[in-house]
Amino acid sequence: MRCHVEILSEVTDRLVRISATLLASVALALVPVWATGQQDTPRPVPESPPPLALTPAEYNNTIADLLGFPRDGARWPSRPAIADTLSPRRAASKGVFLPPPPPPVWPWRFPTEPGTDGFEGIAEGQNPSSYQVEELHLAAMHFASFALISPTFFTCSEWDTLATIEQQRCAWTSIERFAKRAYRRPLRAPEHDRLHGFWQANLESGSTDEAVALTVAGVLQAPPFHFRLDPGNPSTNGRSPGMTDWELATRLSYFLWDTMPDEALFAAAESGQLATTEALQRQARRMLDDPKARPAIVHFHHQWLGTNQVLLIAPARRAFGRLFGISDRLKDAADDDLEWPAIMGPVRHSMKFETELFVERAVFDGAGTFTALMTDNRGYMSDATAPIYGDGAERMADGPTVTKPIELVVASIGRVKELTLYPVEFPRSERAGVLTLPSVLALGAYAVQPGPILRGKRVLERLACMHLGTPIQGAEAALPPDTLTAENTNRERTVSATSPPACQSCHKVINPPGFAFENYDAIGQWRAYDNGQAVDASGSLALGGSEQLEFSDGVDLARQLANSDRVRDCYVRQWTRYALGTELEATPPGLESLQAKFREDDSIKELLISIASSDLFRARTGAGDAGDNE
Repeated sequence: MRCHVEILSEVTDRLVRISATLLASVALALVPVWATGQQDTPRPVPESPPPLALTPAEYNNTIADLLGFPRDGARWPSRPAIADTLSPRRAASKGVFLPPPPPPVWPWRFPTEPGTDGFEGIAEGQNPSSYQVEELHLAAMHFASFALISPTFFTCSEWDTLATIEQQRCAWTSIERFAKRAYRRPLRAPEHDRLHGFWQANLESGSTDEAVALTVAGVLQAPPFHFRLDPGNPSTNGRSPGMTDWELATRLSYFLWDTMPDEALFAAAESGQLATTEALQRQARRMLDDPKARPAIVHFHHQWLGTNQVLLIAPARRAFGRLFGISDRLKDAADDDLEWPAIMGPVRHSMKFETELFVERAVFDGAGTFTALMTDNRGYMSDATAPIYGDGAERMADGPTVTKPIELVVASIGRVKELTLYPVEFPRSERAGVLTLPSVLALGAYAVQPGPILRGKRVLERLACMHLGTPIQGAEAALPPDTLTAENTNRERTVSATSPPACQSCHKVINPPGFAFENYDAIGQWRAYDNGQAVDASGSLALGGSEQLEFSDGVDLARQLANSDRVRDCYVRQWTRYALGTELEATPPGLESLQAKFREDDSIKELLISIASSDLFRARTGAGDAGDNE
């Protein structure tokens, strides 16, 4: 038998060709991203949307489901010994610092997807790179060896005890089934022939174990695995082709679960049982009752609110150290600050989990309505964030306590600890829905002072679907300094900075919804006074048409936004765009009926079921072919 160097050289050449094919396919997704300065004009939509690739979250979830392992890297088995031959671990960095802890076996840490308006999984925002394709190759090589110890991969029992011929026969049938599940449809004849040839070549080059792992790695680098697009049914009337049942199953699954279809959905696709509105409604209801729906729905709301970035917030110790029981500055400026990072790590993670638990409660365990999402004053907090909420937060006896593991790195030393969150009720005058969560508020702030422009922009763009365009040159330099020694209130300083006529065309719209949240400082703590003066959080907001909102503060604004037709229509548009994975026309056929229904029916689950069973969902929104490629 030849040495591993020769074997891996040949296999690498074959896998590089597969990766090159993938890169060429990914390159199709490179399209311009437009901007507009008009508030009510949707982004232009290309005539032929590019192929839609799996997002990092979808990829990792799909890998876990394909291999039959939980979505918890701590519960995966150790890497098989063969993995260190086929996919050596990355060496830890060396130097004056301790090496970082080894990465978990799952999930794979991909570069962040560029996204569009905060959302990943929108084809026009997927800008690939050679680095990303390299990561896909490394991930495939890493995960492929786990097929050998997967509880679901082999079609026979006790595979490792079989004679060589039976073992190879079972391995091939297992690869065939794996490829069908990975491609989320039956293989076409050319694909089947190429895969079998690849399998045979790998068998000739090494052991059966190596051949299985390398062939699985090839499947995990094939375009049909990475892309969710297929040619569809041939058109017979000159119109664009329709969705196949396999495509519908895939679209539905990634919409509601962030992962591949399960066996029930595959069976429905294979038997042609997804062709009717009623069938799609039944599947959507079943899927929303499945635990996999919860993290997927939470994931959408993280992107909608921008709170998937909350681990990056950096409040200043000089502004908030005393709130957390430490001095506001170091005794010696030359000392390394280890106290503040040790405090802020759990605070950031707690904010993230509080957001997730709030959304999960509002959608699945509570009223399940948009009103609850926007106005509920019940949520979660931990000991880490208790100082932010103050004495007004009351623990609830009827809710479950939740414990989450968090990974912290302080002074280059990584460790895992547990964070416990408990249900609380906040004063109705201080908290109302997602817009008053500390995660959302802290993201709309600087290190010291709140950012009313950031907060107002988020409300208008994410909740009202207004596109504000690019600020004039030098706008950021004109903002008031982020300091504790400023004069006047934060609102007064912002008004002064944005008062020039060149600024007012935009800021007369942006500032009011931002000022509504001036009762919250840069870390999300409620305050009645700013710089010794009573906070003025009142204002008015024109949302277009006859909608003119007059509000007294952020809580009042949140409650009015919950009932706004403009905001509800935008929420439907955001979900529909996310479900289809592409930009929408100004008024695509079927969208208005979905919006009209949601104005009357407050249920978020019913909205998702309506989208999943709509003609818009069943129509093809992409062109090209992710199949029949090597």
